[in-house]
Amino acid sequence: MFGLPLRCRAGLSALVVLTSQLVANAALASDFGLGRAHPTGRVAQGWELAQAEDDHAAHHPAASGSSGGAAGAPPGGATPGMMGGMDGMMGRPRKEFYPALMDMPSLSAEQRSNLEIQARERISAETDRLAGAEMDLRHAIAGSDIVAADQAARRLRESLNAVQSGVVALRSLHEGKPPQQIAQAWFRSQMNLLPRQGAMDADDGTPGVSWFHVTTMALLVLFSLAMLAVYLARMRRANALVDRLTRAAVAPAAAAPLVSPPAAGVPNDKPEATSSQETDRHPRRVEASRSWKGKLRICAIYQETPNVKTFRLQAPDGGAIPFAFLPGQFLTYAIEIDGQAVRRSYTIASSAAQTAYVETTIKREDGGLLSDYMHGHLKEGDLVEVAGPSGAFTFTGVEADSVVLIGGGVGITPLMAAIRYPSDIAWPGQIYLVYGAQTTEQFIFRDELEYLQRRMSNLHVAATMVRAAGTSWMGSEGQITAEFLTQAVPDLARRRVHLCGPPGMMDALRKTLIGLGVPREQIKTEAFGPARGAVPPPGKVAAEEQMPAAEASNRGAATVGPATATIRFATSDKVVALPPDKSVLEVAESAGVSIDYSCRVGVCGVCKTHLLQGNVTMEVQDALTADDKANGLILACQAKSVGDLVVEA
Repeated sequence: MFGLPLRCRAGLSALVVLTSQLVANAALASDFGLGRAHPTGRVAQGWELAQAEDDHAAHHPAASGSSGGAAGAPPGGATPGMMGGMDGMMGRPRKEFYPALMDMPSLSAEQRSNLEIQARERISAETDRLAGAEMDLRHAIAGSDIVAADQAARRLRESLNAVQSGVVALRSLHEGKPPQQIAQAWFRSQMNLLPRQGAMDADDGTPGVSWFHVTTMALLVLFSLAMLAVYLARMRRANALVDRLTRAAVAPAAAAPLVSPPAAGVPNDKPEATSSQETDRHPRRVEASRSWKGKLRICAIYQETPNVKTFRLQAPDGGAIPFAFLPGQFLTYAIEIDGQAVRRSYTIASSAAQTAYVETTIKREDGGLLSDYMHGHLKEGDLVEVAGPSGAFTFTGVEADSVVLIGGGVGITPLMAAIRYPSDIAWPGQIYLVYGAQTTEQFIFRDELEYLQRRMSNLHVAATMVRAAGTSWMGSEGQITAEFLTQAVPDLARRRVHLCGPPGMMDALRKTLIGLGVPREQIKTEAFGPARGAVPPPGKVAAEEQMPAAEASNRGAATVGPATATIRFATSDKVVALPPDKSVLEVAESAGVSIDYSCRVGVCGVCKTHLLQGNVTMEVQDALTADDKANGLILACQAKSVGDLVVEA
């Protein structure tokens, strides 16, 4: 027996004590099944006893140093003492069960035979001890000696556990299982885990891969692929959206020339556009994101209402206009009147898909310097200087799937561009036009809107005004109210709204829309009227109270209030008085200092100027970005101050 390898001896000790523990657990479960109560510590008693015996034997290796010691030892401690002695001879402390069994090598036939002899000797010795304990128990019970009976019962149980451990050892040896599988089976039984067929059948005791692992890994791989596909799909949609927005910005430039509204059968009776020239004669068009400045020729003038005219402009040599624009942008006219250059901005009313010409619809205001001149003096064939396009009050169809256009008076001009362009590109979204005018005589584009409404199933027009003498009107009368809006536009709160008209109307309708549940960020506005805070020239106050924003006066005016500060124009090296009610632009004009401008209402940004010293207030600063403000830029048309200023002009 002592010819066994040292690793085999350590594993055999662990195997015997392991089987003892398994038998003790089985006996405990049996006792519980019979309704017997056991202290909590009794479960581990057999385990601790085996450990104590092994530790004791480790200190006395001579006590069991021969094979004869196993047979001649007391019945209760033959095998554990022998195992402890073997560990003591190896000169190292006893190892725990699981590591010892996992380290045990495969057993040869001779080694298995020796182990089987030891197991049978253990069973024989423990059987004799079991018989003696049973006899002592009978005598104790007969003599009513409870203490002796308890001791006899304990010896009986210990002998039974020892016999069972020997039987388990024989069974393991006969089945030929390696020590590693025995250790794994013990570990799973202690952890209440079910044995796995694939792992138990392995020859070397290593755990196998079950179908559960394969299925789980396959599901994880599929889930990862699905997430990757979703990510790629989202990236493709994002790229498509960016491309669509980019194309929309230059779409008018790339759009093919379209024929102007039909002459025959169209209620506005406008003649067709002049035929385009040869391709090599067409000037190169500037993209919509860039500004252009030059001269265009007036090729046609149309009378829309008694005080509103449309001026159609084209390239001087024919062909396509030399710039592209977006629906809702405006042009700035520069015309010399009585030796003074006058600039005014007017919204483009024609379709952005039309490349042969561009139209601006202009109302003749009482006292309006440039509008009065254009209505009274300009004629077909004249050349006019324009710059642009400018403005951010645009709608191309990519911003929303439907749009509500609300206008008053001449404020319909940018809205008309937002109707004509979707019509030309066959945009499928719903368009709702809500329009208000003073009388039917001032209903701009009435005939064309009736024509377009018959042709466009997605165009819905609702107008309210007073019937003028000699005209017919069966529609609503009065102002645009919340009730009128809800009747004209279903689901108003979820739609994008473009609002354009006089400032008073704008403020009232904005509050109405917010009260109807329209989010503020969905309301886009452009005002027509005098620049807020701008001071009109002397004698023009009453005449220009209703002047559109494009008609804000640019003439130098006398000081309305006392000048309490000065402004120094650094580039021009001029110092002049700065009244508190005058903008920097107005003072510059009166002093002969040149500052470029366009809209004069704070939305185009042409008059941006560097403020070198001082502080200003600006009632409107829509054209300034956060970077502009951080770099000290101001809008000359809006900037006012009660203190001294130094500007770069």
